[in-house]
Amino acid sequence: MYPEKQDLHLRSVGVCTYSETQIEKMTENNNTKDPVTGLTEEEVIAVEDSWSMLYRREHRKENGVKLFMNLYSLHPATIEKFPLFKGKTLEEISKHPKLPAHAMSVMYALASYIDNLHDTDLLVELVKKTAVSHIGRGVGSEYFKLLSDVVPAWMKEVLEEECTPLMLSSWGKLLGIVVAVVSGEEQNMTS
Repeated sequence: MYPEKQDLHLRSVGVCTYSETQIEKMTENNNTKDPVTGLTEEEVIAVEDSWSMLYRREHRKENGVKLFMNLYSLHPATIEKFPLFKGKTLEEISKHPKLPAHAMSVMYALASYIDNLHDTDLLVELVKKTAVSHIGRGVGSEYFKLLSDVVPAWMKEVLEEECTPLMLSSWGKLLGIVVAVVSGEEQNMTS
């Protein structure tokens, strides 16, 4: 019998489907933290499950715009970091034709982070790339820290009752990693 035949027995967990072999491995390593991210396998699954709902093709653009509207409503001063939106109301920003394009860029970046939660070297390099492009525009770690209340508000809005405390805390850890990497890049660029 071929080893891959064992993986044909699939089971759904949350909104994702895993092979029985993957489920067993996750259960065994459930409480083992990744040495770089500090995320357990259970937390990685929670991030991936929530992302699969947030990143659904039919709602991707809308959800990306909602993320930015949460940022602007919770932290209005951030609007000034976006030259196109300076001096505009939230209503005007929400209808601006360039908002969906930027929102999609951020959604793609987040997708690359989620896709690489098990490849931490690549994850860190992806965040560094984002950091360099943002720091150059005056958007440093203090702005990334704002995501710690923006993302939970966004997740609760989009996911509603499907949003779990584990999802929220797992995203909190992931965002902490992002802030730490951005802070490190700030230090590298100023030294």
